[in-house]
Amino acid sequence: SSGINAEYGLCINMLAIAMIILGAGNLTACRVAPGITVYLLGAGITVLITSFLGIAVQRRINKRFPLILERRWYNVALNLSTLTVNFAWSVAGGYWVFASMVPNFTDPSSPHFCDKDSYFLALWTTVITWCLTIFLLCFWWRLDGVVKRGEMKFDSESNASSVHT
Repeated sequence: SSGINAEYGLCINMLAIAMIILGAGNLTACRVAPGITVYLLGAGITVLITSFLGIAVQRRINKRFPLILERRWYNVALNLSTLTVNFAWSVAGGYWVFASMVPNFTDPSSPHFCDKDSYFLALWTTVITWCLTIFLLCFWWRLDGVVKRGEMKFDSESNASSVHT
C-alpha cells in the first residue's frame, strides 16, 4: 500500500514538474490565451506544495490519532482542502483552455498561436483533474457511508481494515 502511494505521489509530482517547466518556459508562447501558461506554472507549483504539505500534515495526524476512526475527519478535511485548491486551478485552466479551442499551432506570429505542448498538457491535466475530482468525491461519499453504517471493521493494532458483508 505504501509503495502504491509512493508511486502515485512520484507520478503526480513528475507531472507537476513538467507543468512548471512548460509553463515557465513558454510564458509568452500562447498569444491566444496567456492564462494557459500561467495555469501550468501556478497549478504545477500548487500541486507540489500541497503534495509536500499533505505528507507533513498526514504524518502529524497519524501520530496524534493512532486509530483510523479517530483520524477520519482530519483526513477528510485534509484531502478535501487539497482537492479544492487544485480543482480551483483546474477551473481557471479549463476556462483558458476551452475558451481558446483550437489555437494555431504553426504560425508563432498569429494572434491565435499557442505552443502545442503547453496547450495539450493544460487541456489534458484539466480534464483528468475534473474526472479525478468527481471520482474521488463519489468514492469518499460512499466510503463515508460504509464507515457510518459500521460495515467497515478496523483492527486497532495493525490499523488494517476490511469490509465485512
